[in-house]
Amino acid sequence: MTRDEYEQRRQGLEEQLRAGIDLLQAAHAEQVRALNLLWMSASGEPPPGLPRSAETAEPAGPEEPRRRRAGELGDEVCAALERCPDVFDRTDLCRALGYEPNRGTLFRLLGELKAEGLLAIETRGSGRVGTRYRKL
Repeated sequence: MTRDEYEQRRQGLEEQLRAGIDLLQAAHAEQVRALNLLWMSASGEPPPGLPRSAETAEPAGPEEPRRRRAGELGDEVCAALERCPDVFDRTDLCRALGYEPNRGTLFRLLGELKAEGLLAIETRGSGRVGTRYRKL
């Protein structure tokens, strides 16, 4: 095994760890939400410890994506890249954007930035592990 192979495998393990943690956190949040709904349906009152504003608020559904004018997403992606680490993946970029854009459009933009020499692929994704990009 070469040093490069070791580094690639090590980075793959780190990415799998991050993906696993994200999945566990999402599952936990759903379990807590389900427990709160069960409590409210059984007792008719808010769960203990739930803030007053949360008991009257409607659960936030997925935000309706808005149509963007031509080039607007590209501008937003370029601005968000400044807030991303030097090596990042799609999740980091979406976090910096504050929303998740259309997957195909986002990858087309990343491909264009790569062709322009602004980005390079650090590690190619496979399976549940996403592609990691490096800012140049």
